[in-house]
Amino acid sequence: MPTLTFINLPEEKKNIIIEASIKEFKRVLLADASINKIIKDANISRGSFYTYFKDINDLYAYSLNKYKEKLIKTIKQSLKESSGDLFETTKMSYEKILKICSEDKKLFKNIFLNFNYNISIRNKMQEESIEDKYKFVELISKIKKDNLNIKTEEELFYILDIIMGFVMHGLIDLFMDKETEEEVLEKLNNQLEILKRGIYKED
Repeated sequence: MPTLTFINLPEEKKNIIIEASIKEFKRVLLADASINKIIKDANISRGSFYTYFKDINDLYAYSLNKYKEKLIKTIKQSLKESSGDLFETTKMSYEKILKICSEDKKLFKNIFLNFNYNISIRNKMQEESIEDKYKFVELISKIKKDNLNIKTEEELFYILDIIMGFVMHGLIDLFMDKETEEEVLEKLNNQLEILKRGIYKED
């Protein structure tokens, strides 16, 4: 995470540094990313860089967290628009997230490839701060539960795990150019319909 020195910078300067880092992380994988290119594009010195971040991995994690905030905002908006309906929220959020990801397809493709390159980066990105947990609990609390066939709160988490599996698989297919945006969206809609209907046929 960034130092207080970075956090106390004017927003404009912070945005310039983040934009320079995103440009570099979009260009190449993290293993090949150049601090020199980032500081040149951001017009800062190497010394300044290390007063802001521990290393390039630290900057990478922080930069991607800015995208995570953008995605959380998208889900919140979809929850509001769908009145908390889980399946409609998923469809709406997915469509919006696909557009965001398509605009920065190279970046998101590199994100997935970076997970395989460096396990410590994956763990760092998956670490949940207290703030992240509050955000997640807030999102869950807005899901309408009276139309879901669940017995416990734990079952809701199981359902969310299944849906996230659908979402992540679709995104990977998109980034690896296995399917188009329209194809992964159609596939998710079909998967959600099957999940909503259930797969066990009662006598």
